[in-house]
Amino acid sequence: MMRILIILSLLFVLTACSSGQSTPLKYYDFTHQKTSDSASVSELKQAFIHVNQVKIEGVADQQPLIQLLNDHSVNIANYHFWSQHPKHTLTNALTRAIAKDISDFSTVPAGKTKIDIDDIIVEVTVTKLVGHYSLGSLIEGQWFIYNNDINGKRLQSSELFSISTPLQNSGFDALIKAHQTSWEKLTGKVTKAILTKTD
Repeated sequence: MMRILIILSLLFVLTACSSGQSTPLKYYDFTHQKTSDSASVSELKQAFIHVNQVKIEGVADQQPLIQLLNDHSVNIANYHFWSQHPKHTLTNALTRAIAKDISDFSTVPAGKTKIDIDDIIVEVTVTKLVGHYSLGSLIEGQWFIYNNDINGKRLQSSELFSISTPLQNSGFDALIKAHQTSWEKLTGKVTKAILTKTD
């Protein structure tokens, strides 16, 4: 009889532990921005803009969403993730924005074609990509624009940036929208700097 009670108790405990509700995972991405149709190979320009993969440093270099709390501690979300590593999301958005706004060059991801004289190389390093307790989206880092001449890669311009966008609502959906708005502000600055150097 005692053995039956122990087995029933054990089964009850195991059943109670395994039947809890699990929290669903959520994945987020930027809203797709429609661009003009891509140029065919025969329409490619003579010069290229090579967009290097965005480098993310520190705690934001991972798929979970990150929040900076008011006590300067960091919260890494347990159930809220980028749909792909954020460096890919940011690089794709940067490449699309440059291609859309600059028609005198063909814009390609770095490594897709040989870098020739008069080509431009774009690099972005992100040191913060967080939801901030009072600022909303906070993206910080530095961008670099290089021109390739007969002597090799030469720095044309660079700028440290800190861009924030307040959240329109609470929640991770609003944070991703704010991150996208912040990133679009940055891509606008990078595009303007490229246009200034190529005029």
